[in-house]
Amino acid sequence: MKTVQVAIQDREYADSIRNVLSQDGRHQVHLVDRPDVTLGGVIVVDTTNLDGLPLLIHQLERLVVIVRKEDDDLSRIWDAGVRHVVFQGDPPHTARVAVLGVEMSLGSTA
Repeated sequence: MKTVQVAIQDREYADSIRNVLSQDGRHQVHLVDRPDVTLGGVIVVDTTNLDGLPLLIHQLERLVVIVRKEDDDLSRIWDAGVRHVVFQGDPPHTARVAVLGVEMSLGSTA
């Protein structure tokens, strides 16, 4: 079972991501206010949580960051080293693809 922590403010979108990931029966998805970096797996956060949790800077390879299209956050987080980004409002299946991509990259470095 693969662990995914979803720490985004939009609870409806977080629920949708959880539902899409849980459907395959291979993911244990936790909706959290603050991700626990001691747990393995992927962490899905929005830019608010990324700014408020400095420990996540050391976990960039595990992150999927949800960004708003109208903000200039994308270039800032890309410059910080985040490589897995989903735009707020994209279908939950897009977030699922990003999570699977992170899982694949973590598997190849393990």
